[in-house]
Amino acid sequence: MELTRLAFTVQALAAPPVALLVVLLARAVPRPFLRHWAVGWVALAAALLSLRAAFLLPRGLLPAGLVTSVYYCLEYLFGYLVWVGCRELVGRPGPRWPDAWVLGPAMAFGLVAPWVADHVSDVFPFHAPMFGSFFLLALAATRGYTPTGPRTRFGIHVVRLCLLLLGGLFVHYGPVSYHTLRLGGAPPEYMLLSPMYDTLAEVGLAFGMALVAVEQVRDELDAANHRLADMNLRLEESNNRLEAASDQLEVAARTDALTGLLNRRALDALLAARQGTSFAGAVAVVDLNSLKHLNDTYGHEAGDAAIKLVARALRAHFRISDPVFRTGGDEYLALAEGGRAADLADRLAAVDAAIRGVRLPGLPAPVDLVVAWGLADFGSPAEFPAAQARADQAMYAEKARRKAAARA
Repeated sequence: MELTRLAFTVQALAAPPVALLVVLLARAVPRPFLRHWAVGWVALAAALLSLRAAFLLPRGLLPAGLVTSVYYCLEYLFGYLVWVGCRELVGRPGPRWPDAWVLGPAMAFGLVAPWVADHVSDVFPFHAPMFGSFFLLALAATRGYTPTGPRTRFGIHVVRLCLLLLGGLFVHYGPVSYHTLRLGGAPPEYMLLSPMYDTLAEVGLAFGMALVAVEQVRDELDAANHRLADMNLRLEESNNRLEAASDQLEVAARTDALTGLLNRRALDALLAARQGTSFAGAVAVVDLNSLKHLNDTYGHEAGDAAIKLVARALRAHFRISDPVFRTGGDEYLALAEGGRAADLADRLAAVDAAIRGVRLPGLPAPVDLVVAWGLADFGSPAEFPAAQARADQAMYAEKARRKAAARA
């Protein structure tokens, strides 16, 4: 009996720290099933400590029936709350009045039996199977448990194993104890350490409960991370679309809608970007002659077609690295970075030849479009405005010369 009492002392002292652990876990991880398990563990710790305290008090100070009733009822409450928590774990409702059939008879037995029995030890063969049935009911309640994530579930397996062990231990204590009482002999030797078996299974059950809670939190974090990753992906896609739209708007803002050439805003941006660099080269200012006559005589459709034909010819005869701009209604500007004005003269002569004998909307026969141009060199960004002015003056002089030649 001394060995049994020592084993029971270990069990009684192990229960409060385990109960505290589950209580703290229930506060950190608010789950209904964990809350009921925590209350159950507090009830078990109170049951074991009350019985252990009764052993320390002088014999007869407290009625044996009272101590045993408190111990049994608290253990039944523990078993009931374990069952309730397992039901909630699988998504079933918590405590309800129709569930009173689970706890009610056991509580009635715990309150009455210790007082009417000849000796409190005569009640244990009936108490143990009744207590063990709670664990078997809890084990059955875990059927249908669905993991909240794709990872392997270890906690629920530990819980089920320990529920099976506790249910098997206490159910089998009943017939073994009853047989011992009837024969009036000593219990089997392995029964002397029965509190240690119970302690190991109970600690394992608490460990499994903690694992279940931690695994659920981990799954929720994984799900939240996946949702966050999806949101980030969608946000990144939205940002990419916004950037693309912004780029398109930027391109549209710097592009002439009629010809597709760069516009004056693009020219200003290029010059601003080249400030402080070794930007040098040649500039060509080009003007389409007689555009007003085309618009007034044949309509703007003919004039627009002429503007686009000149733009197409300029793009065709300038390098892809030489930007071409439409700076006004009938005016164009081309830059040849690193080039010389003398090198551009042949290109512009080819442009002039390319727009001869073209067809325009509203005109009955092909016409020769005529352009005038002026060229100038510049050695730095600061020299560009003066070079553009010189090229502009040269263009107007060429335009006047061509008009005079046409009249002659």
